[in-house]
Amino acid sequence: MSRGSRDDDRLDQVDRAPDRKPDTRARTQPSPEEVAARWLSLPRGEDRERVDFRDREYSLNGSETRALATVGAFRVVSPDDVGEERHGKDAWHGDWRRLAEQGLITRESITDRDGVHHVVALTKEGKSLLDAHTRPRPEGRQQEYYAGVVKPRELRHDAQLYRVFKEEAARIERDGGRVTRVLLDYELKRDYQRFLNREDRDGDADRAADRRAFAAANDLHIIGGHLELPDLRIEYQTDDGRLEHRDVELVTEHYSRGQLAGKARAGFTRYRGGGSGRGGTPFDPRHLERL
Repeated sequence: MSRGSRDDDRLDQVDRAPDRKPDTRARTQPSPEEVAARWLSLPRGEDRERVDFRDREYSLNGSETRALATVGAFRVVSPDDVGEERHGKDAWHGDWRRLAEQGLITRESITDRDGVHHVVALTKEGKSLLDAHTRPRPEGRQQEYYAGVVKPRELRHDAQLYRVFKEEAARIERDGGRVTRVLLDYELKRDYQRFLNREDRDGDADRAADRRAFAAANDLHIIGGHLELPDLRIEYQTDDGRLEHRDVELVTEHYSRGQLAGKARAGFTRYRGGGSGRGGTPFDPRHLERL
């Protein structure tokens, strides 16, 4: 289907020997973009390489691999937020233009009173390329990738999640942690529905009992009878080798007091961002405040 990455041989010691306690003194932290691309067998270096997939030929380099993985992991991102040191002010050139020309990403527009803002998402072809080149992860489940926009009205909210991730990932890393995977609420909601509709479920099973069982198995909380699901779950490895996670919520002015209280009681790390897309709130992807 395609060649393997020649960078596979350059995986760090944690990747090669997941059962070995990592040496935090020598460990270097991956960039936010590298987290989502860590288990991809796609080009990693500066040189462009040919990738054959489904009777098509693609040409990718490492920065484009990381950009694709980041877009896929967060479903939608602002180009300005990914690889800022490379793209500068005119973010739609370079990597993004080449990825769009190859049919791997699509551009969506957000219009508000401040003008038009562009975000990017994977195409189905882009998602398939990433899924087909994902190597098995020894310490847990694979990184999920997403294609397309599901809720256009929530683009403003969703486009800020990558910035929220970068902010919180930096805090985790300053505490000695090493981010390994990110989950969106889509994945948690999907898993919850699969659990509720599992084939071996007793027809007389109590829905509340199922909710409690799922919450306990996934370290989630039920507040006022409602299963609280975060916008983001950041998985990371601590400096002593333990696997932990941090649940993060991006709240907006549209949250009610009850919703805010529920997120707080669930222990979520909360950020306040720009508008969610309802009510004509200006889009400001750089406005974040940790609560």
